[in-house]
Amino acid sequence: MSPNVLDALLAYLHFSALFLLVACLGAQLFLLRAQPGANVIPSLSRSDIGLLIAAVLVLATGLARVFYGIKGAGFYAGNPLLYVKLVLFLAIGLISIKPTLRYIRWRKSLAADAAFTPPAAEVASARRMVMLELHLLALIPLAAVFMARGLGL
Repeated sequence: MSPNVLDALLAYLHFSALFLLVACLGAQLFLLRAQPGANVIPSLSRSDIGLLIAAVLVLATGLARVFYGIKGAGFYAGNPLLYVKLVLFLAIGLISIKPTLRYIRWRKSLAADAAFTPPAAEVASARRMVMLELHLLALIPLAAVFMARGLGL
């Protein structure tokens, strides 16, 4: 396989994983729009598992681009925008912990009581955190566009 084809495929896989991550966060935001009940809490848990899978795929394909892509690790290692992207990605991951723990607790509460609904304040807080994750995520492609054009070197 030619280096250009490999680079294009790695970029495609990386972007696809990023789109999956956005879709999972968007699904959570949509599901948190009202008071989640028995029909929504399992979907929140599934979208959260999808988010974890998507995050792992984004990281794996990003690393593949660094080490096997056409620009090479030297291009990326010397660019501070790569570290901006990584810090944003890490921040999103850290922010996602609290909603994940809530979804787990809600699922357990629902299993114990079929009429369980989470407190409105917790739902609103989870929605704010997911919205913050989406806003931070929107900055990563911006940094990527600048980095791809050699800015930050």
